[in-house]
Amino acid sequence: MIKKMFLLIAMLLPVVAMAAEKDGSITVPAGESNLRLAAQLSKYGYAHNDALSLIQAARLSKQAGYVAEERAKEKTEGGTASEAKGNGQVSLDVAKLLTDAKAMAVNDGVLLALIDDVNNNTRGAYGGPKYAVSSVAAHGTDYYTIKFRADEDAYVMVIGDGDTDLDLYVYDENGNLIDSDTDYTDDCLCAFHPRWTGNFRIKIVNRGSVYNRYVLRTN
Repeated sequence: MIKKMFLLIAMLLPVVAMAAEKDGSITVPAGESNLRLAAQLSKYGYAHNDALSLIQAARLSKQAGYVAEERAKEKTEGGTASEAKGNGQVSLDVAKLLTDAKAMAVNDGVLLALIDDVNNNTRGAYGGPKYAVSSVAAHGTDYYTIKFRADEDAYVMVIGDGDTDLDLYVYDENGNLIDSDTDYTDDCLCAFHPRWTGNFRIKIVNRGSVYNRYVLRTN
């Protein structure tokens, strides 16, 4: 009887301890998708000296109304002492994107007109949804602790500057791995559905030999 009881408890523990489940059916809202696209466009624009990509990134970012905020890291691990940096850049700062696009456009009247159009377009309420910008050292790891609400679709998005491969992991408060994105890019997205309100640990690993400046967005 006692053996059966322990067996039953052992079978139930993995279920009880898991605070959330990975949910591949979650659809990322349009605003979040636009933010992700804006980051990707900015990365491409800087990598290829393409003003039009920066202009479109600025337009999407402005329409979405996202602004940068400070997000404290729980801690960092590893990393090298070197401040070496590759050529990659990523930004969602509308003013910076348009300034850099203007420098690339030189005297191209069409591109300059598009820049003016974004500047004069007042759509997008600043002060609303937020994103954070930070950097992770070469071969280093950043950790964040973020609270998510029960029974609501949750997602964590990381877009790097293109210089290295970044991997993203999400753990619940019991240390269970909920979701991960470990492909060979620095464009990461994890989606899950918390079963109860609690803290989740976000882990961002830099697999490269130079630091990577990234955008972090959570809902």
